[in-house]
Amino acid sequence: MISRHKISALRVRFGGACDAAVSKVRSRIGFLGSLPTAFRSTPEPPTCNALPAACNLAGMFRALLLVWSTLFSLTFATQASDPARRLCFSRDQGVWLSNLDGTNARKIVTGADPAISPDGTRVAYTELGQGTVRHIAVIDLATGAKTSFRNLPSDNAYGPVWSPDGKQLVCKIFVGDHWRLGSVRADGTAFKFVGELSPTNQDFESPAWAPDGQSIYCQDLANIYRIDLTGKVLSQWKISEALSNADMNSGDRIEPSSDGSHLLLDADLDRDGPIRKWEGPPPAVFLFEISEGKAKRISPDIPYAWEPCWLSEQEYLFTGTRDGRHFEIYKTSLTGGNPQVLIKNASGVTVSR
Repeated sequence: MISRHKISALRVRFGGACDAAVSKVRSRIGFLGSLPTAFRSTPEPPTCNALPAACNLAGMFRALLLVWSTLFSLTFATQASDPARRLCFSRDQGVWLSNLDGTNARKIVTGADPAISPDGTRVAYTELGQGTVRHIAVIDLATGAKTSFRNLPSDNAYGPVWSPDGKQLVCKIFVGDHWRLGSVRADGTAFKFVGELSPTNQDFESPAWAPDGQSIYCQDLANIYRIDLTGKVLSQWKISEALSNADMNSGDRIEPSSDGSHLLLDADLDRDGPIRKWEGPPPAVFLFEISEGKAKRISPDIPYAWEPCWLSEQEYLFTGTRDGRHFEIYKTSLTGGNPQVLIKNASGVTVSR
């Protein structure tokens, strides 16, 4: 079912920080006996000859305090400079980045379907060309260097998704009148097709890496699958049995949990919804329990919800609308509650780990 009116995005601790901080202290101000004159604590002359050792000890103690104060300052500065978790999303044919709470949003590149790498250092996205020309690209967030994958078997590829280790991407690519799945290294090399068509002779849709990094979840409008990188089916669930009163379409998203026990996914409800300006069936987010093969709806009636993304074990993000015209990124709990707007005029969110 592909009639849903959906705007698709045209889709660290201290480890060595203390050692590093000590090294910085030693290199910058010396250590104890090597302290620069300006930083040394020069004790006043003793008031009697019986107390020179005590005075010298006090001076050394003050110097030690200075060193440890600097050490802690540098340590916490190092911690603060570690890469923080960030959000990446689509807005007005641009790829945007923000803090985890939605603040400090800024555009980083023109494109669609953004996916931030697990470590938060790179973003993969769809580079839009003329007509149906689309290429997968990756931008390094520290340097701004961009790599466009122009050597794939087709000039129509989109929707990159990172593997858990950040070394590979899976994407959709149009070849021979079919949308195929392909895997490629993060530098654009070693492209391989992932199987061919589904067991029902349909295109695989909604690819998402399983936590093992060796298999992929996907669907073909009739079934949800877990397949290996050769296309062999490892698990299979009928959508009509897994979802109650809902169907999936080609633009839906599947998001495995980090422990591999659940999937977040969106689907179209088989009834009309309360938002009048929405064309087609209303979308909703479901939580699929893999061991049971069953899904339950977890998003509210309003806002409509699609493109879910795990934020934590108990929270997720999604694209939503309350009026059918304006789209926002929402944050909410798996157990319900009132969704909180994080970012307005945005869709297709992903989050680093």
